[in-house]
Amino acid sequence: MSESARLRHDQVTRRTRWCVGILTALIWGLGVFAFAAVIVGDSKLRVLEAFSLILFAVLFAWIAFSFALSVVGYFGLRQFRRAAKATSSDLSSDVSGDGAIVGGESRTAILMPVYNESPTRVFAAVASMREQLQCQAGTAGQFDFYILSDTTDPEIWLEEECCWSQLIERFNAGQEATNPTEAASDIDVEADINVYYRHRSQNSARKAGNIADFCENWGGLYEFMIVLDADSLMSGSTMAEMVRRMSVDRSLGILQVPPVPIGRMSLFARLQQFAAAVYGPMFAEGFDRFAGDQGNYWGHNAIIRVNAFMQHCQLPVLPGEAPLGGEILSHDFVEAALMVKAGWKVRIANDLGGSYEECPTTVLDFAKRDQRWCQGNLQHWHLLIGEGVHRVSRLHFLSGILSYMAAPLWLAFLVVCLGAAVANAYQAGERSVPDMTSTMVGLFVVSMALLIVPKLLAIVSTVSVSETRKGLGGVLRVLASAIVETFAAVLFAPIIAVYHSRFVFSNLRGNKVSWNAQQRDEKGVTWSEATQQMWFLTLVGIAVAALFAAWQPFWLVWFAPVILGWSLSIPLTVMLGSRQVGVLLAKLGLLQVASERKPIELMQRHQYWISELEAMHQDEQAGQPNLFERLLVDAKFRQQHLDILRAANAQVRLPGDAPERSLVSIGDGGVAALEPEKRRRLLSDDAWLESLGTL
Repeated sequence: MSESARLRHDQVTRRTRWCVGILTALIWGLGVFAFAAVIVGDSKLRVLEAFSLILFAVLFAWIAFSFALSVVGYFGLRQFRRAAKATSSDLSSDVSGDGAIVGGESRTAILMPVYNESPTRVFAAVASMREQLQCQAGTAGQFDFYILSDTTDPEIWLEEECCWSQLIERFNAGQEATNPTEAASDIDVEADINVYYRHRSQNSARKAGNIADFCENWGGLYEFMIVLDADSLMSGSTMAEMVRRMSVDRSLGILQVPPVPIGRMSLFARLQQFAAAVYGPMFAEGFDRFAGDQGNYWGHNAIIRVNAFMQHCQLPVLPGEAPLGGEILSHDFVEAALMVKAGWKVRIANDLGGSYEECPTTVLDFAKRDQRWCQGNLQHWHLLIGEGVHRVSRLHFLSGILSYMAAPLWLAFLVVCLGAAVANAYQAGERSVPDMTSTMVGLFVVSMALLIVPKLLAIVSTVSVSETRKGLGGVLRVLASAIVETFAAVLFAPIIAVYHSRFVFSNLRGNKVSWNAQQRDEKGVTWSEATQQMWFLTLVGIAVAALFAAWQPFWLVWFAPVILGWSLSIPLTVMLGSRQVGVLLAKLGLLQVASERKPIELMQRHQYWISELEAMHQDEQAGQPNLFERLLVDAKFRQQHLDILRAANAQVRLPGDAPERSLVSIGDGGVAALEPEKRRRLLSDDAWLESLGTL
């Protein structure tokens, strides 16, 4: 970036921060003043009223700040599109450059950390992305893929090795493009894009430790690393452009490309995909303009300068014990803050497409994921007050904490306001409090407007672009889909608020979450599962409705979203997780995204490779026992496993190996009785595995 361009960028960032700050303060001040005027209308400030004022001030500040960012994002997108139109640039393209690599000596590692994931889906993603990179000019010898496995399930571990060896065999035979597509003829089968696989027997520090292990062993070979998740997909042109931008701007430490959720069909997933497609660009633009060079990192679909990461991003151990102390769980925000603290830029590339991920398909899967994220974000309070942290990074930490703390604060606000209303009514010898009710309703309407207006701005911004509008089905379908999404979000919000509150209180009581593999399949939610999870919330909703009906029926109208969300939580959970409902809405043209109307080639190739790997695995396993038993009788398969262990320096023997050795011998029929943990220990024991070949 030239000096003049850098100065212009810094000026835009400063101006944006001033605009956001002034607009936030103005809205917040007016809202707090109005609320304070209500609660001291009788010239008395009671304890519950004072507490409600504090809660309102915190929650309204969060709403006002989000609104200000959305306004900045709306006008920012308009400005960007005018500039793009003036330069004949296409906003909808995957990249703003030609995808050519700048700096031919730089090498990039593409990392995919996995933990008990579907091996076929993971390696199919690698194969499809590798194909696209081979279509890009200047990529030969510049990219390598690394599948970094922390898998603990012994069968999945061995299946990963099978998928990797099958892919390598296909690549070496030059058979990548066996499926006839338009892009297949463009693939350079001579391009040297290696695919490496490494498994850690001891998966310390989870994903952060997995990436740190890669940096310690192989980081010196690469200038950049693109970090993906197990469900990530990125187009070859996007990855090439990411490298080009990092090569041009030597002060850029992390470049994050916002991932777009795609590929799921349940109603809950389709709601998320539609929201990301319509609302996401505007909010991301506002966040980017505000953050400037002190942006954030979301842990995947980003490129990182390896040397800077190794020098500055070693994660600290937080004071105290888990869950709020000890080992950091949500490492991405922390790594971004450490990079900024060291003077490196962290940027968001909103103008780049071609970055995809999958999303949770049910409310229960969403809640499980959020429980892990909740603990990780609450840990960040240590860093929020840490020495030397940039003020924008502190804001990132605060935003992450409030994204979960807002739920219990919101519930507390409702309870306190109701308590104050009841207390005031009975102190006055009345059975109703119409004045306070009407004023609170007015403030509620204003708060809702601050939440809904950004959605309206996002819709206007979306439908104003012809190609985007057509990709979503036209104005009427976008509006109808937005109504469906908003209605579902209103009912869903009270449910997830209770979940978030439970997670926060659980962490504060000292309960920590376990690190389990995410659910990637679309299995839906049965009525029995929904009832087991939601029965208490349903009873609470019905009880609150009955209480209001008996004491203050008028409040039923204004608390309808909360009451309905809780009372209908069981059928809502089932319906949101339903693939059938999602497909039905898709047939009606609702909640559709552009990738459904015009399929993305990368996704098509991903599905092709899933089918190919499944077919190869079935052929290889025809008539064979499970993979662990096959390891005992198949010398070639066993030797491949040994080679992988030793090549990755992973032959660390786990504690307690010796007792299991005597339990297994070739063909003894007792393998089925071994627990998975014992099998995992044996798979890590290279000496025992090698001894099987001499029996």
